[in-house]
Amino acid sequence: MSQTRSLLRRPHRLVEIREFLQARRRLLSWLLAAACVMSGLIAWELVLSHQDTRKASQLAGHNLSLLLKEQLDGAFRETDLVLRDLAGRVDTHQLARLPTITADEKLSLSILLDDKLSTLPQVEFLAFVSPDGSTALSPGYYGPADARQRGFYRQLQDNPGQELVFSPPMQIPNSIELGFLMARRIPSGDRQIGGMVVALVKLEYFHQLARRLEAVEGSVFTLTDNNLLVVARYPEIPGVIGQAPANSLMLSAWVDGRSTGYTVTRSPYDAVERGYTFRRLEHFPFIVLVGQPEHAYYGDWRLKAGAYVSTLLVLLCFGLAMIWRGWREAKLALALQLGAQRLQEQDAHIVRAIETISRPLMLVRADGDIILQANKAAAELCGLPVESLVGQPLTQLYLRPEHHVEITAQLAARQSLTDYELKFRRPNGDSYWVALSGSVIEYQGERAYFVNLTDISERKQAQESLWRRATLDPLTGVPNRGYFLERAQLEWLRAVRYGHQVGVLMLDLDHFKAVNDTHGHDAGDQVLQRFAERMQGELRETDLFGRLGGEEFAVLLPEETEAGLLEAAERLRNALASKPILLEDGQALPITMSVGCTRSNELSPDIESLLKEADQALYAAKAAGRNRVMAYKPVVSDTLR
Repeated sequence: MSQTRSLLRRPHRLVEIREFLQARRRLLSWLLAAACVMSGLIAWELVLSHQDTRKASQLAGHNLSLLLKEQLDGAFRETDLVLRDLAGRVDTHQLARLPTITADEKLSLSILLDDKLSTLPQVEFLAFVSPDGSTALSPGYYGPADARQRGFYRQLQDNPGQELVFSPPMQIPNSIELGFLMARRIPSGDRQIGGMVVALVKLEYFHQLARRLEAVEGSVFTLTDNNLLVVARYPEIPGVIGQAPANSLMLSAWVDGRSTGYTVTRSPYDAVERGYTFRRLEHFPFIVLVGQPEHAYYGDWRLKAGAYVSTLLVLLCFGLAMIWRGWREAKLALALQLGAQRLQEQDAHIVRAIETISRPLMLVRADGDIILQANKAAAELCGLPVESLVGQPLTQLYLRPEHHVEITAQLAARQSLTDYELKFRRPNGDSYWVALSGSVIEYQGERAYFVNLTDISERKQAQESLWRRATLDPLTGVPNRGYFLERAQLEWLRAVRYGHQVGVLMLDLDHFKAVNDTHGHDAGDQVLQRFAERMQGELRETDLFGRLGGEEFAVLLPEETEAGLLEAAERLRNALASKPILLEDGQALPITMSVGCTRSNELSPDIESLLKEADQALYAAKAAGRNRVMAYKPVVSDTLR
């Protein structure tokens, strides 16, 4: 009997479902359309967020590789500048007599090397090598050159046009650490090699730079030469230094002919999929590789995608249930009103989509640019209640309303706009960066804009922070050596173009090593910071002030007379000497400095020659008793500090 009733009810249910589908096919179509619209919006949101995540991952990789590359480039350039300086200071005739020089000559050369070594934290030792490659002299060592140094000598001797060479990674003598040698030719008057100056660069310096980058967990940093042989890697893996990576063929095809690039691949060492960014160093034969694990960026996006899809399915099921209930309760009324509600349902779906999605969204009437709808996320972003936001022109939110002309022009021409970056202004006057995207739709029978906003203030701040970290000295906040030399080169080119002269001051704190030895390096850091602040207070806005390394600073004064240059140098010296530097613990340290001055003329070849002249004048000031200003003279004795 029960089976008979079940068989009788089943055809009835099928008829009822068929009748429901027949009567509500339009409403169901709208529900399907709404589901499609919401699916499209969610897909759009997920695609945008996926792109944003990819951009964030790629941007982070590019930023990390750029920062690491700039720091390495700066360290190598700084090392090479010191090698150039040493090559220009040493007497080739003295090097030719290196195997037989006197004890005083050895001491003089050792002090010169030791003085320059103190400005290079990345270098283990500096050495001079005789013109025949047989004898080497460095602080603490005098004797036969080792095989690597003799190999450099033969390489430079056989290639007259080569000035600088690098060795493969090697073990530092008397240490378990690794490093590599940089050797620069010392020219001779007869166009023969006059000797070499050699620096041993520590690979631990690369590891220190990598550790300070604060990358996501699982990131790897690799330094290779142009032949893709691994020079350094952090974290370290035994046995890879000096070898080609396991995926060297893929890497070779990727980096060939390019200066930078980004790709996603699986590591051959730990099978982790990472986004890799590479950059070539501009002036040195090395490549920086930075790899960041993909899961570190896409874990949250996958959770978000699952939540969106689940919400869409729940809403779709809820909509079907509500339509079924409404049809059963008032199917005749719904049938009569179906045509009238078609447009209302369309608009309601748009409004519902705006209210449902978590991203800041607005609906703007094209005629008059009035905001018709906005969700809570948009109101929070703009700093206004939803009620205050609706009804006002969109241009009232702009910091510069003239942007709206270009925005509306692109919407009119392309019917859409993606990531237009501009600044908005909150009611309290604060400004912030947004990326505005939009598309043209129809709402209430009129043309309207569906606008999506993304707060990109943190990204903009991160870009500015990256610039500061790459150009400014982290201790004193003044331009670092690389940025100072770059700015000085621009000022030099401007002076050459307009026929102006520039002045250069080289500043060096007197007896600064004694401060570190007596009061500690923290006190030394405070002295450098207070010194930089005091100097900046005395300089003009047009003067360029930078830290070259250690306690050595430089000032470039554009369009300065000779009398003005000496007056400025004396003013800076007196500003430091006249008042002790007060430390955080209350101690007052009397600090003085020596200043070397020079000024360009029509015979000055380049900015580097001016810096050398100022440095020679600084040496003269040190030799004359310190705490004084000395001007450069064409013939200056090579007195050591």
